[in-house]
Amino acid sequence: MIWFARQILKKPLSPWQEWLAIHALELLDDGTPRFKTIVLLVARQNGKTHFAKVLIMWALFRKRLKFILGAAQTKNDAKELWEEVLDESEGNPGLKKRMRRPNLTNGSEALKTKWGVYKIAALDRSAGRGKTVNLLFMDELREHKDWSGWSALSSTTLSPAIGINFACSNAGDARSVVLRSIRDKSLDAIKSGRDDVTVGLFEWSADPDRDIDDREGWAQANPDLGHGRMSERDLLAEREAKTDPEFRTENLCQWVDVLAPSKFPDGAWAACLDPESRRAPGAAVHVGLDVAVDLKAAHIVGAMRRSDGLWHVEVLASRPGIDWVTGWLEQRMESDWFDGQVAVQARGAPVGTLIPSLQEAGVTVREWAGPDLTQGTLAFYDMVVQRKLRHRGQPALDAAATGAQDRRAGDAFMWDRSKSVGDVAPIVAATAAVWLASQPKPEPPKRSAYEEAELMIL
Repeated sequence: MIWFARQILKKPLSPWQEWLAIHALELLDDGTPRFKTIVLLVARQNGKTHFAKVLIMWALFRKRLKFILGAAQTKNDAKELWEEVLDESEGNPGLKKRMRRPNLTNGSEALKTKWGVYKIAALDRSAGRGKTVNLLFMDELREHKDWSGWSALSSTTLSPAIGINFACSNAGDARSVVLRSIRDKSLDAIKSGRDDVTVGLFEWSADPDRDIDDREGWAQANPDLGHGRMSERDLLAEREAKTDPEFRTENLCQWVDVLAPSKFPDGAWAACLDPESRRAPGAAVHVGLDVAVDLKAAHIVGAMRRSDGLWHVEVLASRPGIDWVTGWLEQRMESDWFDGQVAVQARGAPVGTLIPSLQEAGVTVREWAGPDLTQGTLAFYDMVVQRKLRHRGQPALDAAATGAQDRRAGDAFMWDRSKSVGDVAPIVAATAAVWLASQPKPEPPKRSAYEEAELMIL
């Protein structure tokens, strides 16, 4: 790959990229790649895109792999890299003569050679379904807020002898659930000394103990410093123009809790963390339900009293789509903890589409609306601020709390699904569950004494 970049593309790799190519593409004794999944973490503007382009073109023209798939948060993002690869390939006489006519149709883009093809896809549950991919390139892995896109795409490389997932990004925040999980597991493997793992983590980042203005930390995260593309003065300009969290994630490749400030005061949600939190024996479980604004996921959250009198909130179920919700609740109608009641925002929310099917299944829908909506939100917010609530630190709930934004309603407020960063639905469901806990149980319908006596009056 280093030879291909230098001799064929006439665009050599920088020293850190050469090191990455040598170690990331290491082979086992039988000639298969050591790593099935390669994750690159490095600060912005250090040449991630250049490395990705060289990798894709090398795999397509030199390695002659059959199917290469590029994916990003949107298909337009993936298309930008695809167009750059296409332009550079057509501009190289040695590569152009090995190309076939590309497909430029919007939605069906394909760069074709005599032996393979490079296509693109967006992140969704159906991405790559039914395809067998030799090289999967995923950009900005930190933007994966759930597992649906990663699960669908990474499975495409399972069967080929050469099947590699290559993902790159700079650091993320609490909502970057996929990148955080892969990185945490990789660090655990490194600490334990294991060498049988199939994930290769290659990270250039500033030591987390270094001050944000420590220039040695800047160098740790920016391996291209001094190689023509970036200077220390460029980083100084970035430091002056960005907030601390933005500079840490994008230019120091350091993790932060959240990039945008949450409605909750800084540290309030973290102060409510208790990994051992649980409900008191026999305590009632009050259930809240909400779904993502795009209907891509649904979340069922329970609120229950602890032995010390504080409230405990917990995600009971969180899955892609919404079709599973009614069946999940219906199966638990006979359990000793679920009384068949669910709090749902009745109007102006996407979760309302589930109300008819829930009622048909026999679930009692407690409609959360009007003044109750703002009062319940204020009460939940106050519980967090006053530390009268506990949670176990579940990723979906943490991500929702750190990205939650509000919408004013007079002197009060409610959670804003469209303005919040990421999927705020788990926090909405938790708020609904706590609100339900404060409501009296509905009285059973009254029956006539004549009905009880089975009398008939003519």
